[in-house]
Amino acid sequence: MALPKLNDSPKYSINVPSTGKEVSFRPYLVKEEKTLMIALETQDPKATLNAVVNTIESCLYDKINLSDLTSFDIEYMFTQIRAKSAGETTSVGISCSECSAQNEITIKIDDIKVEVPEVSKAVELNGEVTMKLKWPSYASLASFETPDGDNIKTDDAFRMACKCIEAIEFNEERVLAEDCTENELLEFIESMNTNQFKTIMDWLNQMPKMEHTVNFDCVKCQHKNTQTLSGIQTFFS
Repeated sequence: MALPKLNDSPKYSINVPSTGKEVSFRPYLVKEEKTLMIALETQDPKATLNAVVNTIESCLYDKINLSDLTSFDIEYMFTQIRAKSAGETTSVGISCSECSAQNEITIKIDDIKVEVPEVSKAVELNGEVTMKLKWPSYASLASFETPDGDNIKTDDAFRMACKCIEAIEFNEERVLAEDCTENELLEFIESMNTNQFKTIMDWLNQMPKMEHTVNFDCVKCQHKNTQTLSGIQTFFS
């Protein structure tokens, strides 16, 4: 005997921050929530990211290549799916900056935004060579120990810089980064001077993040706090 279907799957829509493309999705189910909870309990950013990406892929009605999306796309899309699946609010514990007491703060998920700045993608290096930069995809950053770009090792900094290059233009030619090997891109980057390399790292440091600023009075000392939260594990730990 076939068991009854418990829930219909409502359809919602969301705009992908980096592209503006509208996609539709359903809420996640208990089986997907279980996988997410297990991943979050590990406190392993890579395991959490994999679980989040798998959940998004399962819930999307539209077929898109998730590996092309940025880390802030993935974070934002997940929060919206989570809002329709487990509630419109989330509670997080935040330490007071004055006395370190823990404060339980309720955040409305719809208030969590990703601001994508209007920045030039073309960078002129020396009057003859121009780079076109891009926000690196989450997949290209997933192999790094610190995929958000904080406190990275020197070798990883050079590899991250490679992920930001979309094309190199010179002598009326345009070479796509995807047509180059990583070693070729590394050699190109290593030939830069300090200021030229800094241009790429500055670009990477401007990469949007899913974040939200909260204001609260500490329950213990009444100190007025203003803190900015970012990252999936911060909001759903």
